[in-house]
Amino acid sequence: MAEGKFKVNPATVEKYLAGVDYPANRQDLIDRARMNDADRNVMDTLDSLPDQTYRSPIDVSKAMAGSGIGSKRSSSSGEEVGLAPERETRTARGGGEASVGRTTAVSAAEVQKYLRGMHYPAGISEVISQAQKNSAPADVLDILNRIQDREFRSAADLSKALGEVM
Repeated sequence: MAEGKFKVNPATVEKYLAGVDYPANRQDLIDRARMNDADRNVMDTLDSLPDQTYRSPIDVSKAMAGSGIGSKRSSSSGEEVGLAPERETRTARGGGEASVGRTTAVSAAEVQKYLRGMHYPAGISEVISQAQKNSAPADVLDILNRIQDREFRSAADLSKALGEVM
C-alpha cells in the first residue's frame, strides 16, 4: 500500500486535491494542493508521482501505490503512450470478476451514499450486498471489493477502511 512508500495515505492527499478539474497532470495536482495549504509531506508525495495525466482521484491513489493506471502520458517525443495494464485482477465476492482499472472519480462520500440503510456491525459481504441493493455503480463496488474483510462497527469505521484503499 502507499503508506510504505509515502508518509501520507491517499485519503489525505485526496483531501488537499479538492477542486481539481480532472483530467489533470502532476503540476495541476501540485498547484491545487498548494492552493489548499497542503503540508510538506503531501507536497513531496505529489512531487514524486509520475508526470502523466490523471483522470480521477483513483488514478492518483493508484500512482501512489505504484500500480499502472488506464490513462495516457507523453513520451519524450511528445506523443501519447498507454501506461502498463493493471498488474492484478481482483475476484469479486460472490463469483464474478471485479475490474480494478476504472477511471471515474469516486470519493469516500460517494461510496457512503450507496450504503443507505446499512446496519452495523457488518462484514464486507454485507456492505457490498447493501451497496448492490442501492444500485451502486461498478466503480463503487470495485472500491468496496478492495477492502479487507473485518467487522465494521459504524459508518466511520467503514470510512476509515475506504481511506486505506482509495
